Amino acid sequence: MTLLFIGLFTVLGLVVVAQPLVNPKRYVYYFEEMLGGGTQKKLNYLYSKKNLVYDNIRDLELEHEMGKLSEDDFNRLRDGLLLEAEAIVKEIDEAQVKRDIEETIESDVRTHRKTK
Repeated sequence: MTLLFIGLFTVLGLVVVAQPLVNPKRYVYYFEEMLGGGTQKKLNYLYSKKNLVYDNIRDLELEHEMGKLSEDDFNRLRDGLLLEAEAIVKEIDEAQVKRDIEETIESDVRTHRKTK
């Protein structure tokens, strides 16, 4: 009888621990949270991603100066990071324009409501 309870509690514990790992909705949640939470959350995510890429570029340059990387590896890795940084900066610009447009529309609507 004791072994049955121990077995049941073990299985229940494994199910509770493993459930978040196999839940397919966890990916959807994070994606919706990033995009559905407004433009500011997306901007914050993009700014942190941009800072991470810039830090990687600085680290790469430091390792190259220390002689840990060959010239070919340095150029290849640096070009890839610069392309990634360029794409992130473009996304930030687009998100800021979208946020500015939304703020303008909201302020116009508020002004229009006050005049009525």
